[in-house]
Amino acid sequence: MKNAGAVKTGYDFLVRPAGTKVALGVLIMLSQLDLQAAGSRILHGHVPAAAAELAPIGRLEPAKRLDLAIGLPLRNPEVLTNLIRELYDPGSPKFRQYLTPEQFAVAFGPSPEDYQSLLAFAQANGFTVTHTHGNRLLVDVNASVADIEKALHLTLRTYQHPTDPRTCYAPDVEPTVESSVPILDVTGLDTFKLPRPLVHNFGASQGIGGARPAYGSGPGGTYRGNDFRAAYAPNVAAKGLGQTVGLLEFDGYYASDIASYETQAGLPSVPLTNVLLDGYNGSPGSANIEVALDIEVAIAMAPGLNQVIVYEAGPSGFPNDILNRMATDNLAKQLSSSWTWSGGPSSTTDQIFQQLAAQGQSFFQASGDSDAYTGAIDQPADSPYIT
Repeated sequence: MKNAGAVKTGYDFLVRPAGTKVALGVLIMLSQLDLQAAGSRILHGHVPAAAAELAPIGRLEPAKRLDLAIGLPLRNPEVLTNLIRELYDPGSPKFRQYLTPEQFAVAFGPSPEDYQSLLAFAQANGFTVTHTHGNRLLVDVNASVADIEKALHLTLRTYQHPTDPRTCYAPDVEPTVESSVPILDVTGLDTFKLPRPLVHNFGASQGIGGARPAYGSGPGGTYRGNDFRAAYAPNVAAKGLGQTVGLLEFDGYYASDIASYETQAGLPSVPLTNVLLDGYNGSPGSANIEVALDIEVAIAMAPGLNQVIVYEAGPSGFPNDILNRMATDNLAKQLSSSWTWSGGPSSTTDQIFQQLAAQGQSFFQASGDSDAYTGAIDQPADSPYIT
């Protein structure tokens, strides 16, 4: 084996054999051990499994700027777990005594001191704070790759995506921060798995296993509008009168599509409220069919709705930013998602779902219509706090 030269790291006994990753992996491990010994801690769950199997093709340009969403840990997690259990126990005196966002922040949100500590960490490392959150669970920042790498003790490397025709990036090691910095996890450090809709497209004359729809009120016997209530809620009188549904979306929609569907299906015109997040302007993209479908079926199943709130973050948005806005708004007690995502830690996501549960907000996630789950489960279907 050819000696490629000594690696100048302070560990002079190590050499890097050409064509192997072994010595580099040892160096990374020793480097992180040094950081831990110096009072730092590792934030696990940020390196995609696929990245460990691929050879990097380069690294991100140091001057490139990225958006990140940094999560903080909740206070009193055991008390919160017990409270949620009591809130949903009909035999408990706390049954359905749900919290307001303000009450949740006081009892369980990160302390104002911890929040200020994280803001100070961000600013000291050259990060620009772009958004703060009322429950203090998240801080949104924008920063250069160089500053991110320095602050989190990692390198952002680029890869050819294993299945998609695109390049992506990910950290070469888990982030490491000083133990005193109250960071739970960081979203936005990789682009291996982007949010994707779970819609399944079939032509009007096409079905699963050769079967064709034949009893619906739409063209060619397809299903629309009240057909869904007839199938899933027969003889149910309740129509969601006065209720609000909130939808999680990573694309926009055409309002004219919704109006046309309501007219053709004989449905009422339900008011739509758009909440744009993460700098998204609401312009519909290629996945607008999923957004329209979510809105239309919600109205079809609950034609008495007072409104549908469409939380839109666009293709580059962060799930946690949408979910946290749903929690701090607390305007919709019924929340729905037909999107899946992965590629990052889920601790902050689960915390937000706990807040939703504590506030009496039910979150419903599409399963993906792909039979039983096997192996790894993409977010957020793996959370114990949602349906």
